[in-house]
Amino acid sequence: MTTERIWSDEELIALYERVDNAGRWGPDDELGTLNFITAAKRVRAAALVQVGEVLSLAVPIAPRPVPAGPAAVDHRLFYGNDPSNPVHMPPHAGDFLGLDLHQHGLTHLDCLSHMGSHDGRFYNGRRFEDVAQPDGLTHGSIFAQRGGIVSRGVLLDVAAGLGRDWLEPTHAFSATELEAAERYGKLVVESGDVVVIRAGVEAREAVHGPSALGPGPAPDAIEWLHDREVAVYAGDAPEHLTETGARILGLLPQVEPAENATHFPIRLHQIGIPAMGLILLDYCRVEELARRCNELRRHEFLFAAAPLALPGGTGSPVNPLAIL
Repeated sequence: MTTERIWSDEELIALYERVDNAGRWGPDDELGTLNFITAAKRVRAAALVQVGEVLSLAVPIAPRPVPAGPAAVDHRLFYGNDPSNPVHMPPHAGDFLGLDLHQHGLTHLDCLSHMGSHDGRFYNGRRFEDVAQPDGLTHGSIFAQRGGIVSRGVLLDVAAGLGRDWLEPTHAFSATELEAAERYGKLVVESGDVVVIRAGVEAREAVHGPSALGPGPAPDAIEWLHDREVAVYAGDAPEHLTETGARILGLLPQVEPAENATHFPIRLHQIGIPAMGLILLDYCRVEELARRCNELRRHEFLFAAAPLALPGGTGSPVNPLAIL
């Protein structure tokens, strides 16, 4: 069993500066790592469709138990069936949906102004007070991603690469372990890929129930994503959630912060989004995809997803598709 190396804030700040893509695609860029997905990349990805099977990676939008209580989903149905209606309105059904876009367990895309850095920087060097306005985000909102994401998807089964059914919630997987998952899947992550991680969270929950903590990438794995020019990070391990991170997200009771508390309690979000401009697709279901990839002996596929066209929005629920 490996033990994660403890990274100091000074080391994490140095990592932030090494992976900072500010200005890489121009001062006004709002797409971040989606810039790695070229037209040629999409054409090559389309050729990966061999059996025509489509799998949804979305968690159903419904109240579900999480450690801090039921998820915040307000789904109300409205039915009408009145034969005496003078305008002869036919029977009909409608509904209202209200939810917290960034809640635990909801499959959603983050925009590039969703999370700031340790020193308040947002993507491309902007400041929070300049971006966050009463009418919505003025830069890097989810509206910039409305053209959708179509690229090569690769499943990195980190748990299987280590010979396990799942990773424990305290596990921070390293760059070396990502490369073991590459070897397990007999592939190499390339520029513009959508990396879908399987840590086996759903498999573990089926046996032990949900945990407030969660496996996720260690800092060197975050740098690996930068070096490989990954376009989108997705899967069942959206963040290495320690007790500190879980308390910040409301999954554990709040306590007085320690004097030496880190400025990076949710490292992937705090470095990946504002520094790298990395597109994060949180909380995917991947067990069925992993099963089919193993059956087909192929861990690559056409990936497609698109957010709602929401001007100024911080994120969007999404239904990611793996097309095999």
